[in-house]
Amino acid sequence: MLNAFRKILRPTLRQQLEAGVREALRRYADRRTAPDLRVYVSTDLVPEGMQSAMWARDEADHLRRFAAQWAEDNGIRRAGLRVETILLDTKREFAFVKPVGLDAPPEGAPAQPMAAASAAPVAPAAPMAPAGTAVHAGGGGGALLEVVSSDVPRDPLRISGETVVGRKSDAGVLGLGDRYMSSKHARLVWDGRQLRVTDLDSKNRTFVNEVPISPHQEITISPGDTIRMGNTVFRYTSAA
Repeated sequence: MLNAFRKILRPTLRQQLEAGVREALRRYADRRTAPDLRVYVSTDLVPEGMQSAMWARDEADHLRRFAAQWAEDNGIRRAGLRVETILLDTKREFAFVKPVGLDAPPEGAPAQPMAAASAAPVAPAAPMAPAGTAVHAGGGGGALLEVVSSDVPRDPLRISGETVVGRKSDAGVLGLGDRYMSSKHARLVWDGRQLRVTDLDSKNRTFVNEVPISPHQEITISPGDTIRMGNTVFRYTSAA
């Protein structure tokens, strides 16, 4: 009986995510500019009977309206406010809200709490190249991918020839240290003229301009396009 009563009082997933949105916006209140928000939810938390993609889209729309109203009520400029919901297939249930698109808040600002904690432990980061240099995959020259966002600080990636990227370095695999990537997540190919990406049947999919591509589907990437693998987003900027 007591457990049932506690369950009734427990906040719903939407209430927890709304709390995470408030905390993320409150953290940046002194900037007077609302950050974009990225909402991560494990697939186990998607309501039973609902299509995951449809739920993620509807929840992002709701949280966008909620965030815009909260920002307006609290005098935070809402120009460019975007909310993106990302579903991840993980071993543990979790949900949290991450502000993106702005520099970190001033030193000493309170850390942002998770809306519904219990995220998986962070995997050790892959060895990094010296700051300011590009990590080379293949020979000299190639297509340059700059980091847009990542939980693991990372230098630009230059692709020359064919490169398979994944969670950890292995034979024939360039490890990026992203725990949400599969062991062999995607194949990147630079043929001297075009950059192409193929999803290798990864668990959390590969996205081009935030549109998921089908397993083993090869997509040509144009300058300015973004590629998201796991929790890491690259932008194709130039070729040499």
